[in-house]
Amino acid sequence: MKPDIELLKSIPIFNKLNSNELLSMQEISSIKELKKDEILFYEGDESKTLHIVIDGEIEVYKVNSKGKEIILKEFKPFSFIAEVSNYNEINFPASAKATCPSTVLLVNFKEFEKKFLFHPTIAPVILKSMANKVMNLEKVISNNLILDASQRVAKYIYDNEESLNEIKHHKIAEYLNIDPVIVRLIWVLISLHGGMGILLYIIACFIIPEKPKNESSGNTISNIQN
Repeated sequence: MKPDIELLKSIPIFNKLNSNELLSMQEISSIKELKKDEILFYEGDESKTLHIVIDGEIEVYKVNSKGKEIILKEFKPFSFIAEVSNYNEINFPASAKATCPSTVLLVNFKEFEKKFLFHPTIAPVILKSMANKVMNLEKVISNNLILDASQRVAKYIYDNEESLNEIKHHKIAEYLNIDPVIVRLIWVLISLHGGMGILLYIIACFIIPEKPKNESSGNTISNIQN
């Protein structure tokens, strides 16, 4: 289904296009409606189409060796999805699915590249979006390889404090790739101290050093012998 002109004008990146440009965009675009959990694309699919979220939410994820989904990013309205793959002409490096009923604009990337990629009002938005993808990748690497579980939760709380009450614990656990039980226990700890608990927890996670692994908190064989 082709998008109507008014819909295209409602998308921030296209709202400065003139009438002829909007018609040209309409010709190379289509609308895809997705149900909850419906797949938008799979890892390894060809990246011939530029995806822009119009409504709902799209989750990009990878599946690890144990079959567990690791959430890389959740995309909300007017976000680009995997445009780096389009630009580099590589297959999608991850899969994407709708977390709720969603609408996505599909744009033929080859035509978009020829007609719009270097448009003065579109090029800066594309570059900013790509830069954000790099920053998000660094965050994912940090969360999964550098920070321990407690520090991951602390950083998530710090980055998302305003929307914490709207996010379910199991979604936080999925995003951080940790056991949901850990998230619940931390939440109980924070709740005991009200709003101050959030601040205390974040400080504790990043200020208190971890105990060296060669130390022991309990009785050792040498202690008992002495």
